[in-house]
Amino acid sequence: MDLLQEWLSAQGTTGSITISPAEIGDPQWRDLEALRPDFRGAVYQFLIALLQTAYPPEDREHWHERWRQPPTPAELTTAFEPYRHAFLLENEGPAFLQDYDLPAQANQVPVLDLLIDAGSDSNRYFNKPADEPGFCERCFVQALLTLQLNAPAGGRGVRTSVRGGGPLTTLLLPADPQATLWQRLWLNVLPLDALDYPRWGEATEVLPWLSPTRASDGPTGQETQPQLDHRREAHQVHPLQAWWSMPRRIRVDGSTAKVGDCMLCGAHSVRVIRHVRTRHGGTNYTGNWMHPLTPYYLDTKGEKPPISGKGHQAGRGYRDWLGLVIGTEDHQPDAARVVRVFNADPRAPAARLWCFGFSMSNMKALCWYDSTLPVHNIPGNRMKPFTAAVNALLDVANEAAMALRDQVRAAWNRAGSEPAVSQSFWQRSESSFYEQLQLLSELDFSSDDALLSCQREWLLRTRSLALELFDDWTSSDAPDLKRVVKARADLGRALNAARASKALWKQVSRQNKEKA
Repeated sequence: MDLLQEWLSAQGTTGSITISPAEIGDPQWRDLEALRPDFRGAVYQFLIALLQTAYPPEDREHWHERWRQPPTPAELTTAFEPYRHAFLLENEGPAFLQDYDLPAQANQVPVLDLLIDAGSDSNRYFNKPADEPGFCERCFVQALLTLQLNAPAGGRGVRTSVRGGGPLTTLLLPADPQATLWQRLWLNVLPLDALDYPRWGEATEVLPWLSPTRASDGPTGQETQPQLDHRREAHQVHPLQAWWSMPRRIRVDGSTAKVGDCMLCGAHSVRVIRHVRTRHGGTNYTGNWMHPLTPYYLDTKGEKPPISGKGHQAGRGYRDWLGLVIGTEDHQPDAARVVRVFNADPRAPAARLWCFGFSMSNMKALCWYDSTLPVHNIPGNRMKPFTAAVNALLDVANEAAMALRDQVRAAWNRAGSEPAVSQSFWQRSESSFYEQLQLLSELDFSSDDALLSCQREWLLRTRSLALELFDDWTSSDAPDLKRVVKARADLGRALNAARASKALWKQVSRQNKEKA
């Protein structure tokens, strides 16, 4: 199988069809299709990485030119040609995303082990067990991609992805529902002058499977850090490898392949791959790796490496909106680089942010999260007051959610955390938050009237919602009525006394007095 030939499932104006990567610029294609949501996210990242490696724009002006005029299949075929030898699934030499020189004594394991959610019998959200599991070549490629991109902990010597286990990925998507596949992908490709990377030449510099594996086990094992300057130290590799990281030592075992049915997509009478060879001690990515499609928590003192956002954040609603979508030094996490570059472009098209990833507990998948957030393009002169205003709303919401959780717990007379209670507040208040966010994005902040009106509305809505949810949570459980009445009164006092709420109410009251 050649991954630069036809194997991608694209949704077009006239239905679905299989296309090659060189055809993604055709305006008839609207989106990618995949059997599983984690596969879809992985294929998106595969194509973005391919464009970033083989067809990057020089600067933002060049980026806009290609946004307006997508490439033809012939142009992309020419751009991909120097890398063609690297995208064969099975080969006597280098094979796509697979170990260059896997030892003969490597373990043979079923292909089912490639699925991140196949960690235990009770942990299979997407797949069903089979007596003789086998994947067709297309499903195998997607499973391999997904594992290498998100590789979780797997025991001693089993390495995690360059972003750690179960990372959060954030991709920009056009706000226009009729946007083309090209626009969906190109929004996430960075100009070379925004990467600030050393120039690369040969494919071996950025595609790790073309060279002997940088094994991390045994007496000669090594760590792998990004080359952030022009030094050529033994532990450094080109930072563009973040798009093509290969922490797991895996190789297709063609000796057990047979003609049959794919257990994932159900394709009939096709060649199915049943086993892979694998070994611990793959590439151990350490140091200041920062994947441009992932937000990071940064150590302001610079003493510790950045920590990537994790998949569960895609299920937290608007709690991390400011960090994921805007990203500043004062608001963690710091947005992914592709998002920060996008925000700095005054000509950037309207967009939203697609967030997804696995929530992991070591090697066990707890959940797959997939959500979208609105994106507002705020001019630089309004960014500081805008972020301050949004942060004030988030502080009020956070205090209200905690007060609700604490008083429901008091009414129930229970110890321990009650995450579902606070989560209900975040879910029920999400649409109201986005309404206020839209209003704030349109303010010029030269007058306090509109801002204070927005803040007053948010204070009233969050207070009302917290009390309403308290009644919902305590009415069905029928706890002691006296304790419920006291807890509700305490909730009202806590909402009034909350630091962020008091600060906003003071501003609103002061403005009202000045008007009078």
